[in-house]
Amino acid sequence: MIHSLPITGKTQIYGIIGYPVTHTFSPLIQNAAFQAIQADAVYLAFEVHPDKLPAAIEGIRSLQVCGINVTVPHKINVVPHLDEVTATAQRIGAVNTIKNQDGRLIGTNTDGQGFIRSLSELPFIPQNKTIVILGAGGSARSILVALAEAKAEQISLVNRTISKSQQLVDEFSPIFPETQLRTEQLENLHNISIDLLVNTTSVGMDGDKSPADLNEFKMVQHVADIIYTPQQTPLLKQAKQLNIPCINGLGMLLYQGCEAFEFWTQQKAPIALMKTTLMQLLK
Repeated sequence: MIHSLPITGKTQIYGIIGYPVTHTFSPLIQNAAFQAIQADAVYLAFEVHPDKLPAAIEGIRSLQVCGINVTVPHKINVVPHLDEVTATAQRIGAVNTIKNQDGRLIGTNTDGQGFIRSLSELPFIPQNKTIVILGAGGSARSILVALAEAKAEQISLVNRTISKSQQLVDEFSPIFPETQLRTEQLENLHNISIDLLVNTTSVGMDGDKSPADLNEFKMVQHVADIIYTPQQTPLLKQAKQLNIPCINGLGMLLYQGCEAFEFWTQQKAPIALMKTTLMQLLK
């Protein structure tokens, strides 16, 4: 059941915008959460062509939609259309969640905090730790900001295009002076002890290739791969073989949704129910 209460003129509308958006799990997860707290609210998916994004944002105001998730390809382009953006979202340069507060649209980004919360499943606390991030795209950016905000001691970025990772280092080093940020080649990290290795690339999504060979490292204490389909990437399979604690991207997906729910409602998300709903969708 999507909505446990009768839909009336008072029913609040939430949703997600993206292009395409038909594949999203968010409506089932968020509607289950609204039902759990007996909220008179419904969450829908809205496919918005990039050319129609400004009109869609005005529609959120005009129709008094209470909250919106933002997914590909709108996360960056939506920012100029909002009235306010949180400090974290400003640093990342992208928004994935919008709250309509009396016609004032406030944007935030829950991806990085969703990742941090997922680390509790290892368990792992980033403070004073040495971390390696594979990739330099949008996900790497949000995760880098979250790890630096969590006081990681050192973060090394590994990317095929070195200029992309160096750009992130140059941008964020002045913002996070207490965290040592640097660009590295993977082979230069083989002889150091790594507290957490994070894969933010799409390598492994085909179930065939791995972005790194864990046997080549002196020590990797924990592994996180933000891919969740398949749930067991080659990197995670190897980590399990080597008895390295590891997680896939399901936790990040779950907790960024929980963060969004809490941003909108100011209520604690029903995490267990949202997790069960997500796992059923992936069966």
